[in-house]
Amino acid sequence: MALQYTYSTHALPSPRTTKSLPPDFPSLARRYEALRLEALLTSPSAFASTHAIERKFTPEEWADKIWRDDAVVLVCVAHPAAESNQTPGAAPTLDGQWAGSAILRGPMPAHEYALPPDSGAPPCGSDDTETKWQMTAVFASAAHRGRGLGKLLIQAGKDYALAQSPGLVSQRPASVRLRVLIHPDNMAILSLYSASGFVDVARTTGQEAYRTNGDLSSWELKLQSLTDEMKVYWKTAKVAVVMEWLGEVE
Repeated sequence: MALQYTYSTHALPSPRTTKSLPPDFPSLARRYEALRLEALLTSPSAFASTHAIERKFTPEEWADKIWRDDAVVLVCVAHPAAESNQTPGAAPTLDGQWAGSAILRGPMPAHEYALPPDSGAPPCGSDDTETKWQMTAVFASAAHRGRGLGKLLIQAGKDYALAQSPGLVSQRPASVRLRVLIHPDNMAILSLYSASGFVDVARTTGQEAYRTNGDLSSWELKLQSLTDEMKVYWKTAKVAVVMEWLGEVE
């Protein structure tokens, strides 16, 4: 009989949530490194970056991937159901198997969120009336696929963005704009986001994906790995599908 799990989602510590690095942060960074490298190795077509690039990152670089002012890392943790049953009512923790992850960048100012006019992206609202976020690198470990982890992480991203949005200058119910950029051949991921309320709104380049993901340092490494022909392609070909979800803070 296959082992049964329950799943919980968590935002890893960031400057937004705590004043200093928690004592276990090096351990959290190592666990995230292992999960991210697994993602790049087992699902290479789903990511703009590569395993060859990121396996060379230092421990300090992995720590910087988590501890950043402009984004939060979300993880999905698998808890054996038998253990969950032994502690009814206990709050889920980061203990357990890290089964999935995602990065949520934001809130982004309008000028930084905006894509070039030729992308066809619709105009976004002012920073006084909505917050703007970009979700990237959604991944579920092969051992836990088919159990709805993608939906859990997308919902965690929505919930986090909504929770961060009250208190805008307008003092009105705030809007949340959440965006993803997806390769057009990744039909399963396109369907997942569509089922989660995201709408296809534009097309843009791989370079814009790196920029809006806040990964310009990785973009330079990506360029070094490409032929001259592919460099032009990544800079000019509008192949990334842009999807957005709009939500209202109650």
